[in-house]
Amino acid sequence: MRLQEIIGIIRENFTLALVGVIVVGIIFFLGYFIVYRKLLGGKKRLSKKQLLLASLFIGYFIMVIGVTFLNRSSTYPGGVNLAFFSSYREAWYSFSVREWQFLYLNILMFVPFGIFLPLWHARFRKARWTIGMAAVFTLSIETFQLLTGFGIFEVDDLFNNLLGAIIGYGIIMGILTIKDKGIKHSLLYFSPLLLVVLLSGSMFAYYYKKEFGNLIIVPNYKTNMASATITNDVQLDDQRKNVPIYKAPSYTRVSGEEFAVDFFKRQHLDTEDMEVITYPDEGIYRIQGYSIWFQFLDGSYRYTDFSNFDAESKDTNKKTLKDSVTTFDIDIPEDADFQKVDTGIYEWTADKIVNGNQLIDGSLNVQYYNDDTVKNIDNQLITYDKVKDVQIKSEQEAYDEILAGKFKYYPENNRLEALHIDQVEVSYYLDSKGYYQPVYAFQSTIDGREMMIYIPGMD
Repeated sequence: MRLQEIIGIIRENFTLALVGVIVVGIIFFLGYFIVYRKLLGGKKRLSKKQLLLASLFIGYFIMVIGVTFLNRSSTYPGGVNLAFFSSYREAWYSFSVREWQFLYLNILMFVPFGIFLPLWHARFRKARWTIGMAAVFTLSIETFQLLTGFGIFEVDDLFNNLLGAIIGYGIIMGILTIKDKGIKHSLLYFSPLLLVVLLSGSMFAYYYKKEFGNLIIVPNYKTNMASATITNDVQLDDQRKNVPIYKAPSYTRVSGEEFAVDFFKRQHLDTEDMEVITYPDEGIYRIQGYSIWFQFLDGSYRYTDFSNFDAESKDTNKKTLKDSVTTFDIDIPEDADFQKVDTGIYEWTADKIVNGNQLIDGSLNVQYYNDDTVKNIDNQLITYDKVKDVQIKSEQEAYDEILAGKFKYYPENNRLEALHIDQVEVSYYLDSKGYYQPVYAFQSTIDGREMMIYIPGMD
């Protein structure tokens, strides 16, 4: 999510929390001053500090409910994920900003919980009370999400929320005790925060230092193969081999915007008022009637001319279509396969075409219209540059990983009943740094469904 979207969610739920606090305040006023004080003659008074902290906590509570429930629709079938740290592994293998955001926001969301309670009442200055209340709160949220379909029950969410509460508790207790017990004692309270910062910093430093990126095809947890029947039609090679690794034409936000400007200008469009929306992984560029969705990692994109709503698709021949595509500065290799998909819709496919030190792979889909123009382009046809040769594991080693359940597949109850391997080949998969890594692609049938199993080629 972009920062603006996060701020928007906070602003929206802050308004909800403010209204909620006002409503609760009115109810409290009627109950305390009219019923308790006047009708029942109660004498107990509440301090302004307690009222303020109670109001803040109620507002915080409402915001958490808004984020975890009201901003979602009940579209999940309900499920349980008890694989500890699976969300961390998913974030690591994809190394997606969005995945890391979810993790850290889940932690951050409960930091105020750990801060408010010790301030509100002395009892909660004992860790067991604050952490216990945080456990009850987050467990209630996860259980309610499961029962209502607003989410799934995830043990990682419980851990992250509790960690956030522990960090918040440590921060406030460190501040409250620094004067009486000194800095050394307070540092113990700050240690959860310092540990998270240290581990996070080390992990990100390691990632950016290592040569190649991570592969999202690596599973978050093993598939249970205990009762699986496994058959294989392939004669597996047990020798390691050297194959090339390639690099995609990756872009930054600046170079991505330059690409969009050049693209529109080739179509004689004015880019002065171009709207730019950027996310960590992609950019959206719009001018009146046109848009480009651009992927920074490999330079693939989708282009739309919205005048297509006033036109009809039209068939044409390959040469005319190729000439039209050339005006978009798209170079199609001669060896690419060409086919008609539907009326006016055509596709070129390049299956790992090697051209010197380059590899061309992917597909190009275009749609032609009755005004003799192309108005829709989905360009996944990427030219990769060779980086160097790398040694990859043998087919047998890759197959052994499948036998051990180390592949991405999520059957019900994490159990696989029948697996048949039809074919295996060396293919390629884009990693999180834009390298096109060699992988083994096993054409398989799993529990009656045809699918491809990918195993990373490099150790």
